[in-house]
Amino acid sequence: MKKFKFGLAKVLTQREIVADLAQKNFVEAQAALDAEISKLNEMITVKERSLSDRAAMIQTSTDWVNQVDQINKFLIGQDLRIKNQNLRLQEAENLVESRREILRQAVSEVKILERLEDKQKKAHMAEAVKVEQAELDEIAVLRFSRNENLIKGSHEDGI
Repeated sequence: MKKFKFGLAKVLTQREIVADLAQKNFVEAQAALDAEISKLNEMITVKERSLSDRAAMIQTSTDWVNQVDQINKFLIGQDLRIKNQNLRLQEAENLVESRREILRQAVSEVKILERLEDKQKKAHMAEAVKVEQAELDEIAVLRFSRNENLIKGSHEDGI
């Protein structure tokens, strides 16, 4: 019996390549999302530090009006930057979700073809076993009939 060959092997290889690329794109999008989250956390930390500096300045200094005004303007600007960063973060999350869906679809297509290959391989093996069993049965029948002919032949001759 000839060796098993999957007819859609090239398609399976192509879909595996697509799945690998989808995995790479997903990882890149996830890394970008993590970077955006890190930037947001850094902005929030700077804002909180400025708030605590402002509070400390008000309590310890008598000439704090100009400095507090500058801190307040910085805080207003920081709030805008945080708002913009939240928008970029939302876009990055959407990108990650779309890449995750593309990856899920690509992996699903690969698994479908892998299951089809396994199914065809099992059918091929079952057919091989069936053919081999038929050959063994044929050999057994031929051997039995040869032995019968030898036995019948010796009785007919009177031996």
